[in-house]
Amino acid sequence: MRRYLLIAGVVVAFLANSGLSMAQDDPFVGTWQLNVGKSHFDPGPPPKSQTRTWEPSGKVTVKGINADGTPHTHHYTIKPDGKPYPAAGAPTPPIADTVRTKRIDANTLLATLSGGGTPIETARFSLSKDGKVLTLESRNSNLNPRHFHNIQVWDRM
Repeated sequence: MRRYLLIAGVVVAFLANSGLSMAQDDPFVGTWQLNVGKSHFDPGPPPKSQTRTWEPSGKVTVKGINADGTPHTHHYTIKPDGKPYPAAGAPTPPIADTVRTKRIDANTLLATLSGGGTPIETARFSLSKDGKVLTLESRNSNLNPRHFHNIQVWDRM
């Protein structure tokens, strides 16, 4: 009986550790703070602050204070399989309701955000080799009349 309990314990420990290592395999997972001074917003003004939390499930939550001082939260799901996932709370119109993502390499993701089935934004997430800096370059698509080109620099917390 002890032998069976030992084997069961080893299996449970292995499964728990494999789940943790799978989550740790995604270098984007973690909490990130926007470095407003190193970022560029066209058009501005930049937000006063933002924190981005990237969960192992792919859920990304962004909380911050807009340039006018109002708090803001939005979220979306990043899964690099090319399928659309929900997005909610985008800060400016047109509003994105889905995001599709594909992995370019281990440290780069390319996302297309859409609203009502129309692509409105492209975003490139690039992680530094040391994993401490996330650069997010986003711009409007040709189908989005609102021009923007933002380069956001995020520091790992």
